[in-house]
Amino acid sequence: MDVKNMQTEGNGTEKKTNFIPNPLPVPKRHTKREMGYDHEISPDKMHYDVEIHPGDDFDL
Repeated sequence: MDVKNMQTEGNGTEKKTNFIPNPLPVPKRHTKREMGYDHEISPDKMHYDVEIHPGDDFDL
């Protein structure tokens, strides 16, 4: 038997499903936040790679 036929009433209209309200607490909806800074950093200070000497053996 077809599922669509099972969901329709005898006169051809679809039966509306009535759900009960959820009694369980749900988490709050996420609110998007933007982070602001007190001062602007110049592009010449925006480097994060630290130059090391080829002879450094800090990882041994």
